[in-house]
Amino acid sequence: MTPETSEITTRDVLQQINRRLELIESDVRAVSDKLDVSVQGLHEKQDAAVQTLHNKNAASMQILREENAASYQTLRDESTVAHRELHEKIDTSVQTLRDENAASVQTLHEKIDT
Repeated sequence: MTPETSEITTRDVLQQINRRLELIESDVRAVSDKLDVSVQGLHEKQDAAVQTLHNKNAASMQILREENAASYQTLRDESTVAHRELHEKIDTSVQTLRDENAASVQTLHEKIDT
């Protein structure tokens, strides 16, 4: 008996190449699908992070507005008190000057009368 030799034809080679290309295509599609899922997950995480930052920024802005309003009211109150105190000092000074002036006029009248 003679050993049979198996010959590989061009058709056999092309079929094997075709099969391997199909496997590669399948692997590439699977990797592409996994990549799409990963990218989508990253987009969702990024969107969540941006939303969190937006919320923190909004909260910080609200706190600053409240602090600013409180500071403004405090300054207004302090200004009102200072204004009243100054007004009272002016009134007191004017009254003192009037009293001194009246006393001086009275003294002059007394001198004139004598």
